[in-house]
Amino acid sequence: MGDVRLTPQDLKSAGEAVTRTAISAGNNYQVRVPPGGVVLNWRKTGAGAATITIVTPNTVDGLAIAERTITVAATTGDMWGIYRREDYANSSGDLVFATNEGTGLTCAVGQGMG
Repeated sequence: MGDVRLTPQDLKSAGEAVTRTAISAGNNYQVRVPPGGVVLNWRKTGAGAATITIVTPNTVDGLAIAERTITVAATTGDMWGIYRREDYANSSGDLVFATNEGTGLTCAVGQGMG
C-alpha cells in the first residue's frame, strides 16, 4: 500500500475548474487540513460502487471515534463533504482516506476562499 499526497486547491467564487486525481484501491491518500478544513469531492464513472474510508484519529472520553465511510455509487456517483481539522487531522495535520474500489474514481480537494 502506498501513501499518496493530495494538495488542496484554493476554492474561489469565480467558478474555476478544479483538478481531479485518479484514486486507486490499495493506496492511502493524505491531505493536509488547514484550520478552516477541506472539501473532498469523489466522482465515480466506473462499474461498481466504491466505499471511501476516512480515518478518524481522535477520541472522545478515551473512546476511539469510528471511521467515517462514504459510498460513491457506480457510474454516476458524485459525493462530497467538508472535513474539519479538529475532527479528521492526525498528529501530522493530515486527513487520511482509502477506497476499496478505484475503477473510474477521482477526487478533487479544495480549501477555503483564497
